[in-house]
Amino acid sequence: MWEAVRFLLFSSVESFAAFSLMLSIYRLKPLEFLWPGLFSFLIMNLISFFLREQMSLSFMVPAISTIIFILLITTVVRVPILWAAIMAMTGMFIYTAFQALVILSLFGSFTEDMQYSSAGTVVQIVTSAWTFFFVWILLKFKIGFTAEFERLRFAWEHIAVIALIIVGLIASATVMFYNNLLFIILVLALVAGLFLYYAVVKEREELSSKDD
Repeated sequence: MWEAVRFLLFSSVESFAAFSLMLSIYRLKPLEFLWPGLFSFLIMNLISFFLREQMSLSFMVPAISTIIFILLITTVVRVPILWAAIMAMTGMFIYTAFQALVILSLFGSFTEDMQYSSAGTVVQIVTSAWTFFFVWILLKFKIGFTAEFERLRFAWEHIAVIALIIVGLIASATVMFYNNLLFIILVLALVAGLFLYYAVVKEREELSSKDD
């Protein structure tokens, strides 16, 4: 029980640190998206835990995490999907580089069991702390890139986002169903609902405000 709680807690902090890095590189403020972000990361890491512990599908975790980051940036932060992918990839690359440096500095090399041990928790804490400090510097001194996001927004983009959410939900739920993890199916439905809310309802609100 404690192992699951530890994993979810520190992995969620780690995910928010990576998410903050993704946004701050482009001068966006991550605290404005704190609550939907934390909710999404809790679900993301719950899925990650079960994929690793219950199904031995750890190779799927990076891909799923990247998709959730892209969907979060697209639907909640309201960034076009192409830019969201660029931001997610850039942030994950830099965060992974930070983490590699921390591992080399503290332990000399990476071992497979590190992610399930106290050493892995130390790596998560130290990497997240340094990342949050780096994010603070970027925002404090207004360092980073500025981009005209709307120039890469496509008319059919929200349809693609909704389709991606539905396909991802069906695929994940199918895997979970055959492993009798009905609770995870419910949770997946909740996070999909969150993304759909921002993708559809917020889109309508923006269009109606433009008409006014």
